[in-house]
Amino acid sequence: MSYNPYSYSAQGTMNDRSRETYMGIPNNGMQPGIQNVTPGQTYPADPSTSMAYQLGQTAFTNFIGQQNFSQFQEVSKATSSSLSHYFQVTTAYVLRKLKIILLPFYNKNNWQRLPGSQLQGSGSMFFLPPKDDVNSPDLYIPIMGLVTYILVWNVQKGLEGSFNPENLYYKLSSTLAFVALDLIILKLGLYLLVNTSSPTASFTELICYVGYKFIPLTLVLLFPSTPLALSLCIKIYLFIAFGVFLLRSVKFNLFNVSTDDMASIKKSTVKKCNYFLFVYGFLWQSILMWLMG
Repeated sequence: MSYNPYSYSAQGTMNDRSRETYMGIPNNGMQPGIQNVTPGQTYPADPSTSMAYQLGQTAFTNFIGQQNFSQFQEVSKATSSSLSHYFQVTTAYVLRKLKIILLPFYNKNNWQRLPGSQLQGSGSMFFLPPKDDVNSPDLYIPIMGLVTYILVWNVQKGLEGSFNPENLYYKLSSTLAFVALDLIILKLGLYLLVNTSSPTASFTELICYVGYKFIPLTLVLLFPSTPLALSLCIKIYLFIAFGVFLLRSVKFNLFNVSTDDMASIKKSTVKKCNYFLFVYGFLWQSILMWLMG
């Protein structure tokens, strides 16, 4: 009997067909294990993913308690909603904001923010988002300014021939440390001088104002270092301009909420706060940006 190399596959094919016919599985000419999906047909949701999510949610709820889990969900929703307020920007707003930061002396408009709606019974004031009010702080420009500042600094190191990938981590970590120190000084100074519930004194908005310094810092890196006199004049102007912007933005909005604690603040306290903002905005910011630049 001659050997037939195709006898095994043919026999296997016949056995598969017989098994499918016996088990009641229709055979439409498709290979086993392949489903015939028509165009436009949607796949059902993966049950393992849904089950894993439900198990994780149940375990987390049992761990912290149902009441705490409900409070956690409410806090998460409130946090995401409050942070989204500072990212509502437009191209026109960004251009106008950069103009105010770099040319604060030519801003003849009011530095105070425009109020929005007021919660019923809470007395807390809400302000318009940045896209509707140029005086409103945002988080978009500080974050993009930080990224641009780090990239420009590393590009300069590369052009000088001293680029090292570790410099990226070093510069980012040192910059964030300077920002954290700057934020702590500003927050602590305002807390010790005046105890106010103004949104301007919150950590989120203070981060916005502190983060605007990356705009003049990036421009300092982009301008050539020669001639020395011109470079020094540009740095001094940018530092003074940012100090004026920071002083006026915080000063005119810190006491811009008509609540009971604002009415009890004395004029001497307001004067001390203005002195602190002047020293912080001009002296401290100039030293800090000189070290960072």
